[in-house]
Formats: sequence, C-alpha cells, structure tokens
Amino acid sequence: MQSRELLQEYDSNQSEMMGESCIHVTSGDLVIGPVSKFEAHRDEGILHRAFSVLIFDNQNRLLIQKRSDDKITFPGYWANSCCSHPLYDYGELETGSEIGVAKAAIRKMPQELGINTSNMDPSDFNLIGRFEYKARAKSGWVEHEVDYVIGTHSEVELNINLNEVSEYKWLSKNELKEFCEINSDKIAPWFLAIIETYLTNWWPNGPEDYPVYDMVIVDKGVLE
Repeated sequence: MQSRELLQEYDSNQSEMMGESCIHVTSGDLVIGPVSKFEAHRDEGILHRAFSVLIFDNQNRLLIQKRSDDKITFPGYWANSCCSHPLYDYGELETGSEIGVAKAAIRKMPQELGINTSNMDPSDFNLIGRFEYKARAKSGWVEHEVDYVIGTHSEVELNINLNEVSEYKWLSKNELKEFCEINSDKIAPWFLAIIETYLTNWWPNGPEDYPVYDMVIVDKGVLE
C-alpha cells in the first residue's frame, strides 16, 4: 500500500510529519543517509536515530507525558518528557554527543509541550546514554532506533499541544515506580527501557548530578 493511501486514515498533522527526513544509521550509530519517517517505521523498520528527553524540575521530579490518541505510533502510551527524531536536513547530525539531538529537542519541545526554548542551548542538556531497540506496535508500525537519552533540569511552563500530548505528570522516582506498576500495559517500550537501563540505579539530586557518558551503545534487542 502506498504511503499516501495508508496515511489517509490518520490525523493530517501527524501524517504530514511522516515525510520528514530521519537519520539512517548503523548499529554503531554511523550516519548512512536520510530516510523518510514513513519508511523508517513501516514493515521491518529502518534503523534511525532518535532522542528521548528527561526534563526534571527543581524538586528533581521527572516530567512524563501521555501520547495523544492522534499519534501514529504507540498512541495513548505514557512516555518520557519528549521524544522524537533529529532530522537529516536540519543540521542535527552530530554523532556521539548531545549536540545534534539537543538541537532537535530544542526544536521539538515547543511543538509538543509549548515550552519556550528560545534561551536554551545544547549545553543545557546532558547525554546520559544511547541504546538500540526495536518495538512493534499492535497497529503494525515499528520503532527501530538508536535512542539518545538526554536530561536537563529546567523550570518550564507547559502549554501542551493536544495533537501530540493528552496528559502529563511530574513524578518522583518512587512515584514513577508505582505509576509504572499500575499502568504497565500502557508504558511505551522505549520508556521502560530507559527506566530499566538508566533510572533504576540513578536519579539526579540536582542539575549538576548527571552520570558521565561512557560512549557505549546498549543493545536492548526487541522490546515487547
């Protein structure tokens, strides 16, 4: 089925973004070239670069969001503060550091969360880790990503875009653990991987308390 025909059943705003140029990478996170967001998420998927932002407030609570029912991949699932893709044609190609993905986060956070990022800089973000995973949604869409996990402390004012986000919460480490236990069937697989890989043994005590990134790309395999 052609992309235009398939996307007709979805929200027009979300369908339009399927034409964006993601960054096709190897398992070692080396850039191969551009790939459309549509191609990257259909059939067996094409490995591409993604980012997952963890936004903490001054009480060290984490912002989590519920993905809108309009989303094409994993609608209605709870996820981390903001997650999307650096784009090939937006100058967001830096590899192995927070720079490229932080540029993408600064671009994306206003669109999803209504956050004013005009005074934000890539140096405001900390690269916590990278991991590769694959996860297939019930609808058949697939995520196959090298996901950069970046964190920042910021007192942000939210004005959520309901086409992207339907709800949000600020949670402490213990509150997040309890929330995930109660809602285990509605947590995005990449967010569960982030919690297991990074947040179980670490949680920031303040804006300077981030782990030193060791350059390892963790292979999480296929996530259910």
